[in-house]
Amino acid sequence: MLRFLSTLFRNKTEQTEVLDRALIEAAIERVVAGTDPRVRAIGQYRKRLRQSVEQAITHVISLVDDLPAPIEINPRTFSVDPRLRAFFVSTNQLREVFGGFKTVRGYLTDKAKPLPEKVFGLLSMAMVERQVLGVELVDNTLHRDVMQVTVNFSNHRYLGPTSNEQDTRRELKKRAFDFLIEKALERITGERSKRRELDRQRHLLKRKLNAMKTGNWGLGAMLTDVECQQPDLAALEKEIEAIDEALGHFHTDNLGLEESLACIAETLSHPAAWLASREICLRFDSMGIKIQDSSAAPSKEIVLTELFSGTGERRIILLGYIARTDIPEPPDLWREGNRYL
Repeated sequence: MLRFLSTLFRNKTEQTEVLDRALIEAAIERVVAGTDPRVRAIGQYRKRLRQSVEQAITHVISLVDDLPAPIEINPRTFSVDPRLRAFFVSTNQLREVFGGFKTVRGYLTDKAKPLPEKVFGLLSMAMVERQVLGVELVDNTLHRDVMQVTVNFSNHRYLGPTSNEQDTRRELKKRAFDFLIEKALERITGERSKRRELDRQRHLLKRKLNAMKTGNWGLGAMLTDVECQQPDLAALEKEIEAIDEALGHFHTDNLGLEESLACIAETLSHPAAWLASREICLRFDSMGIKIQDSSAAPSKEIVLTELFSGTGERRIILLGYIARTDIPEPPDLWREGNRYL
């Protein structure tokens, strides 16, 4: 997927000031194919999408190139790296998580021998903060039922596994670019759904209005106080007019070509609104409890990178590499079955 962008997504030191024209054209076609291919019927659609696609690619390159250098992720560095101690409960859990990385297992299975000694990739996790009641030592006095905040990391993933840092960064750039294409498609789909829902409401309200005008209101008049529940025809007509205005000239769920093109261009023109990163500084004590910045309690500070989207997705990410010898072998079900029998 997106192999034509492999030479475009290069290291910052190799990046030229002007993006390659042929690759930009190919990227535009990838965007159109991944969203609404009908926009090819619009004259000069490539020219109209060129600037937004260039902005998206430039943002993606900067986003990935700005990630810190990869670190070694293994049980041996667990005791000396506070980030790993925060991400994993123990070395046993670390090995268990390694064994569950299907992306790594698939990469090693498909890789031609000799296999690489290290597997580079992006470690991705969900971070959840929870308030709990704990104990706290203040001035040599133990206080119980103290409100504390714990930070847990779960749902570990390993993206873009390759044999070297450069290829992993390229793979991440391709994935990030595809992510922006997906967001553009979501916007187009959302606009179509909105029009479909408005059109459905319009037809329901018109049916209701026609029924009220003809007096065909079911058993409502018999079961309720008609004097207090007098239907407001003017309000219903006003509501229908508002829906018609929102619908514009469209009365179906079909989105016009110009609207599709506008959704694509708008999404790619503001890539940071859909995908961006930021640093998060956290302080932990020896028990893994989050310490407030104003507190003088002894703690260690770690700096994390959070990847977030304008639609609410958030993940903590860490570029690293895993020694192949630290990746557990998959269980041999045949051997285990024979042992059980």
